[in-house]
Amino acid sequence: MKPYRPPSDPHPIREKFAGTRKELSSSLIERDDEVDLVLTALLSNEHVLLVGPPGCGKSLLLDAVMNWMSARRFSILLTKFTCVEEVMGPVSLTALKADRYRRVTTGRLPEAEVCFIDEIWKASSAILNTLLKVLNERVFENDGEAVRVPLKLCVSASNEWPSPDSGKELTALLDRFLFRKAVRPISSQVGRQRLLWHRDHVPKLSTTITTTEIEQAHREVNAVPWSKEAKDALETILRELSREGIVPGDRRQFKSVTAVQAFAYLNGADEVQPEHLEVAQHCLWDTPDEQPQKVAQVIAKVANPAGMRVTQLLLEVESVLATTDVRNLAEAAKAAAKLGEIEKQLAALSGNGRIEKARLYLRDQLKKLKLASIEAV
Repeated sequence: MKPYRPPSDPHPIREKFAGTRKELSSSLIERDDEVDLVLTALLSNEHVLLVGPPGCGKSLLLDAVMNWMSARRFSILLTKFTCVEEVMGPVSLTALKADRYRRVTTGRLPEAEVCFIDEIWKASSAILNTLLKVLNERVFENDGEAVRVPLKLCVSASNEWPSPDSGKELTALLDRFLFRKAVRPISSQVGRQRLLWHRDHVPKLSTTITTTEIEQAHREVNAVPWSKEAKDALETILRELSREGIVPGDRRQFKSVTAVQAFAYLNGADEVQPEHLEVAQHCLWDTPDEQPQKVAQVIAKVANPAGMRVTQLLLEVESVLATTDVRNLAEAAKAAAKLGEIEKQLAALSGNGRIEKARLYLRDQLKKLKLASIEAV
């Protein structure tokens, strides 16, 4: 009798993405959303912009993802003195002798499959104009010849958003990034403790992924169907945003459809459901001042009210933990009772994958609170 062998996984590439997602999130503190955005962008063949102060783990995440990919890579920190040659390659002296202006692109952006551009707003006009076509059309003009760029993912980082009066070039470049997100410092008490007392936060990834596998994953993403409820939710969201004066361009709306499919795929779903529209909050806006917050509120209200409630309750948990002196038994008892009430509210929710994770986190904090109170006695 032959020994039993479990059936092979029907989605091995998706499982690889899921495993990497878990490993990145477990290593990087309070960067679950950023991990999801980068992996979703890779699945949807789009680009990501992360904006936040130095030291928030942006480079740590991006280095880990680039190491995970068995692909040609290119990284650069831009300054106002960076020249086009450093990004696109030097001009060929041999070609110049033949009256041709051709760049040697070996090891530069035009031959990269994944790239990281830091401080992107510091680029010169010449670099910006070239980037526009490379990022959007995956084409580089080299001596009059349109050369295909194999770029699968570009992630850029900056300490600030471009100013409203920065000009059309920067506005156009901002639009080339389908996913845009503000990255904030660690805010929770638990996260801060992990930061201070765990010395190694570099992700340890157990797999690698090839360009061929990424292309296969992209085909699988495009095949993920939309449920009627999700379609209706997206159309409702766009109408609600229009009433708020937010009308993302046609291209951004069109690309958001694939972005949501990619997020559903990353979450292991075989069909897009309304809750997967959560990722579109990073896509369906134009200006970074008040629009991102309004878009997030509209999407949460229409497509994922359970997720919005989970976020509110977790904020209450952090507020309770931050204001409680565990050495004061009366305060600790009051905090424990409050956390118990919040857990009951979480238990009453349904329809969102974050709920169980939030409940596990809450139980862990409640256990730590009680242990700290006992030790204080």
